[in-house]
Amino acid sequence: MRLRRLVFLTSTLLLLCAFAAAQTLGGESADDKARKKKAMDELVVQMLDGAVNDAGGLRLPGNRAVIDAMAADLYWKFDEKRARELFHNAASEIVNYNTETEKERAESTTPDYNVFDQDDPRNEILQLIAKHDAGLALEVLLQTRSARLADSMARAAAAGGVVEVSNSTSSIDNARSMQETQLEENFSQRAAANDPDKIIKIIKDSMAKGVTTGLIQMLQNLNQKDAKKAADLGSDVIAKLSDADMVKNQNDMRTALSYLQYAARPVAPPGSPGAAYKTFAFADAQVKNLAGKMVDALLVPSKSMMAMTMITQAIPTLEKFVPERVPALKARDAENKKSLPTEMKAGVNQATLGNATTTPEDILAQLPKIANENDKRNALSILASKIGQIPDEARAKKLIDQIPDDKIRTQAQEQFDANRAGRAISAGKVDEARRLIGQMTNRRQEIPLLVGLATQMQRKGTEKDIATAKEMMSDAKRLVKDFPDDEDDMADLMTVVRGYGAVDPDTAFRLFEPLVEEFNSTIQAAAVLSKYNKRDRTFKRGELVLRAGNGGFNPANVMLFRYTQQLQALGKADLEHMSQIADRFTRSDVRTIVRLFVLQGYMTPDPKPAPPPPPAGIPGLGSGTVRP
Repeated sequence: MRLRRLVFLTSTLLLLCAFAAAQTLGGESADDKARKKKAMDELVVQMLDGAVNDAGGLRLPGNRAVIDAMAADLYWKFDEKRARELFHNAASEIVNYNTETEKERAESTTPDYNVFDQDDPRNEILQLIAKHDAGLALEVLLQTRSARLADSMARAAAAGGVVEVSNSTSSIDNARSMQETQLEENFSQRAAANDPDKIIKIIKDSMAKGVTTGLIQMLQNLNQKDAKKAADLGSDVIAKLSDADMVKNQNDMRTALSYLQYAARPVAPPGSPGAAYKTFAFADAQVKNLAGKMVDALLVPSKSMMAMTMITQAIPTLEKFVPERVPALKARDAENKKSLPTEMKAGVNQATLGNATTTPEDILAQLPKIANENDKRNALSILASKIGQIPDEARAKKLIDQIPDDKIRTQAQEQFDANRAGRAISAGKVDEARRLIGQMTNRRQEIPLLVGLATQMQRKGTEKDIATAKEMMSDAKRLVKDFPDDEDDMADLMTVVRGYGAVDPDTAFRLFEPLVEEFNSTIQAAAVLSKYNKRDRTFKRGELVLRAGNGGFNPANVMLFRYTQQLQALGKADLEHMSQIADRFTRSDVRTIVRLFVLQGYMTPDPKPAPPPPPAGIPGLGSGTVRP
């Protein structure tokens, strides 16, 4: 390993020398630019090869799969054949992961109640493959399907898509089976995107296993090629879903609601930008029939919490198709809520308050009826969040003044002020945004707004705008500590690092480099604590469980990966410098994944210049806000 690492570092230094030699004192000629690009491309490939080599030293097959797949994704631009080899290597490691997991599950005395395996990198890797070749993704999907999952799908297919749910384990298997079926449909559809006959076959094959929401997109695609065949198949799909026993299989009920929500969506008017796309539509009579069947199922008495909450969720959609039957549903909904235990009523009420259709005025009216103090605080937090989204200052002020809790009232005002400044930034109203930010009293809300405005000004590219961006970043920097005392300070500082990554990379690196040892310490501490906590799955056998995307990491335990965007921004700003910093991470698992995140940042296309602000006098443009 040391020899391989020495070779890699030597090669990197040689490439950096070549890159330096390509620079000129004056402007760059076309040949200079070509030499520079060649040197940088060779550096990228060297770094990718180094990451793949380092993956061989990782203990967990899932981690080796992640590194191979991320490297393959980035390698595709340079050498498609090599990238395919790496994707196949990743597939083999997923098979090894499945074998290891099945063995652990068989030996475990603890029931598996997780719907989705938190450690399983398979779905993320499949999406990386599908980005380049949906056919290859479909091949790997079938190759890496576990025996347990294949058995669940076989039982569902034999039962026509319905599996009797006798316990929580079979319910979990159903959920996994449905997700796998939808994924297979998605890849099949993308692989056959330009072949109507293949799309038709995929739809029919899928219907034989049961109706899923993925069929909607397939019908949309077929509609672009052959509207009549799409309409005929759409009728078959709705008919099969209408015939399903939604009382027995609540998955079909959820699917039916998804189809009705699709049918109820607004359609682009003629002449609008979206009207050129031939939107697929189900026949009105069939949609109304499906809505009626769903009402029938919802009115059947049930003690299932899911069935009860489904009524509340479905009423706004069903009202559009069978309004005459909604009063009966509302009566059943009210009856269900009366019979719920007190603790469940609180959960249902909280969910209702958070609905998009619930206005701040509705929440204020409900507050006197909420007895539990925790529930009241939650309701007030939801209220503050909704008020923050209101563009009408007079309405917002009136609502804020009615909040009885001083702390929540202040929170609501701060959220409103921050969102108002954010809308000004989105609309390109720089002076107004700076004025609004200057009036804010919450330092932690000022920082991201200043950074957002600075990066927007930087993208405009004029000398004046770049100077303004640097001024704003200086204002943001004055609001943060040079070295953090806690996680909030770290979040503030890393927000500033992200902004400087675009506006002034040298400053960004000066701020970030002292933090590397702090991250090393926190990661190692998390690894030690994880060893003594069986519920903590961030590490396994002493190794960080890697993910192909930032979303898979547990930010509570691995602080560094809250800031993947910052790592990528620094990679974009100066790949060589960030490569050297990546080498300072002491753990090989962290070092390897950081290198790949840095390369992702470097290879991400530059953002387009910010568009000019909308003409004055046209209200609403650029706000992007809908009245809650």
